[in-house]
Amino acid sequence: MAALPRFTLPLPAADFLRDHWQRKPLVARSAATGLDQLDPDTLAGLSLEEGVESRLIQGAGNGPWSLRHGPFSEQDFQTLPERDWTLLVQSVDHCLTDVSLLLDCFDFLPGWRIEDIMVSYAVRGGSVGPHFDQYDVFLIQASGHRRWQIGPVCDADTPRLPHDSLKLLADMPVLEEHLLGPGDVLYLPPGVAHHGVAEDDDCVTWSVGFRAPRLADLLARITDEALADTPDRLFSDTGRTLPGSPGLLSEADAAALAEQALSLISPALAQRALAQLLSEPRHPGLDFEVDSGHIRAAAPDAVLVRHGSTRLVADAEGLWLNGEHWPLPDETKPLGTYLASRRLYSADALYPLLNTNGRTLINEWIEQGYFVALHEPFDGQ
Repeated sequence: MAALPRFTLPLPAADFLRDHWQRKPLVARSAATGLDQLDPDTLAGLSLEEGVESRLIQGAGNGPWSLRHGPFSEQDFQTLPERDWTLLVQSVDHCLTDVSLLLDCFDFLPGWRIEDIMVSYAVRGGSVGPHFDQYDVFLIQASGHRRWQIGPVCDADTPRLPHDSLKLLADMPVLEEHLLGPGDVLYLPPGVAHHGVAEDDDCVTWSVGFRAPRLADLLARITDEALADTPDRLFSDTGRTLPGSPGLLSEADAAALAEQALSLISPALAQRALAQLLSEPRHPGLDFEVDSGHIRAAAPDAVLVRHGSTRLVADAEGLWLNGEHWPLPDETKPLGTYLASRRLYSADALYPLLNTNGRTLINEWIEQGYFVALHEPFDGQ
């Protein structure tokens, strides 16, 4: 029986955050294990499903490059050439809960910062071309070999090839080159140019991407929450003095208008709006069944697992679960914090946190599909 996926930083987490996180790449040899339960056929099967985000990219060198979006059919794969193509499936962790358990190994970062796990399968020469991402990513080689070339830091002004959908770099000076085999990991900060090419026909790469919300989206969510939460109020200026020029918007008036408008946003309201946004999954996936037999065999001490598409954020009032807030009494809040801190739960750690309210909530969440009991029934004993 295959083990659960694991990743281990090759250096102390504090050193990684100080020296590498959003600063410079890191190559970690033999840092990941348990990646063999996801084979190319399973990945291809996911790409046939409605609601699963998938892409097929064909091309090499100077092109031509092509991009197709799924869902695909079996016929699509039968007509592919022998080389130079890649299948990418987004949010595989939402669909396959045992894949999502890799994310427990990234507890050196806040859970809300994690986005999802994308998995790619490529035949020899397969690539998505030279490009850069706007988020942090750990590229984990599961099988086969991929040669990575790393370039300089790029931005929106970096020249790109003309293509309607693919944002490929027009030129990428190579600063480093690394051949990754099974278990090797490459961390890349945002903006770092990179180009990976499959060296053989069984190249499977897991990409752990991190959520970097657009600041405009954060502001919009906070504003929406303020508008929904606040009674209609009008500007007031009691105690006004005579204006120097009636046609002029003075700096003092502009400041007063802005101050009264921004006063609608309290710290508590902003935190509530942000927690709701950050607890929303990339897309729903609760319909996918959990392979609980595999998880039980690989982790016999575990009694509960979070469904891969369940996203949790704990706050001072309780627990945000896929965008919905569940207020918790003080005695149950440690349970909420623990549930949000990981995805696989052992009896030794979970049971001491359970009271009557906690057991009731977990059973309700199991019924709704957010969690799966690994031993039936779940009674918390």
